[in-house]
Amino acid sequence: MKRVAECVGARNIVLKRYRVNVKAQQFYFDGKTKTIKSNQWKDRSLDIQNAGASNNLQMYTTNARWF
Repeated sequence: MKRVAECVGARNIVLKRYRVNVKAQQFYFDGKTKTIKSNQWKDRSLDIQNAGASNNLQMYTTNARWF
């Protein structure tokens, strides 16, 4: 189906169609903070709202805390 996660507006994660070389669709694991970061917004990491009590995924400023 060619669906991937894409960061929209530096905050929301949505499923969209795959497009070649779109930085908002590229993520990497940062071993130092042990978080998944966006290639477009390198100061933000994937976060689950309400400290993991929600099913909504978003990008948030990296704080490298474990809950």
